[in-house]
Order: sequence, then C-alpha cells, then structure tokens
Amino acid sequence: MENIYLQIFQLWLFIQALINEREEDILIAEQHQSVSESLDIALDSLSAEDKINLIGEIADALAVQQLRTVRDMIDQKRLGKLDEVKAQMIEEMRDKFKQLDLDFDEVMGFHRQQRRMSLPPKYRSPDGKTWSGRGYAPAWIREYEEAGGARDDYLIKDEV
Repeated sequence: MENIYLQIFQLWLFIQALINEREEDILIAEQHQSVSESLDIALDSLSAEDKINLIGEIADALAVQQLRTVRDMIDQKRLGKLDEVKAQMIEEMRDKFKQLDLDFDEVMGFHRQQRRMSLPPKYRSPDGKTWSGRGYAPAWIREYEEAGGARDDYLIKDEV
C-alpha cells in the first residue's frame, strides 16, 4: 500500500513539473522575439544586397497568395517610410527657411486659397437638377442629348 502512495506522489510531482514546464514555454512564447532573432540572423550585419538576396530566397519558397500578402505588407511599409521622410524633409526645409528669415508657407505657395464662389446654374433638368455649363456635362444632359434632345432645351431663361 505504501508503494501506491509513493507512486501517486511521484506521479503528482511529475504532473506538477509538466505544468510548470508548460507555463514556462507559454511565457517564452509570449516574449516578443522576431523571426530573425529566433533564427539567430543579425540583420544589422547584412549588407543591403544580402538582405535583398535573403528576401529573394524567401520569396522563392512562398506561394502566390503569400507573395500577394508580402507585396501588400511591403507597400504599406514603403508608404509609411515615405511619409516619415517627407515629414523630415519638410521640417529640415522649414528650419533652413527660418534661418534665412523667410516664411516657408509663402515661398512654397501654401498660402490660403480664397474660396471660389460657385457659379450660377445655366441649365436645369425637369427634375430640378442644375449644371453651370462648365466641366463635364452631367449624366442627365448627356442622356438627353444622346436621345436627340438639344442642350438649349434645358437652358435657364433669365428670370425677371
């Protein structure tokens, strides 16, 4: 009987050890480690050409859908970096203009634009839609003309 208690106690210790080991594995998995870190690749020590070659080797191993995902991810990162570089360049230019006692917005043409007044309508459809006569003709005028109608039929007469 004592032997059974000893075996049960040993089994309990073994289960506790497994639980502790599993908790440690979970904690290790929760620690943020990049793929390059887990593969022990020092990206900082690679030249730009080596990095591009590594990306090419990885791309060779990917399926088409995975390549699309990578393309979209890289495009997002590229656009983000472009925004950062633009902001940095603008800030540098602002500092240089300030040193020269010039107004950056004035020199770059960023002055406030005056609001254009909307043009009065020149044509009115039977539904009450209007068009100034400038720019592309709206669909209702185009459809009317394609059906053989004349644009002048919708011309707004001077109201007195």
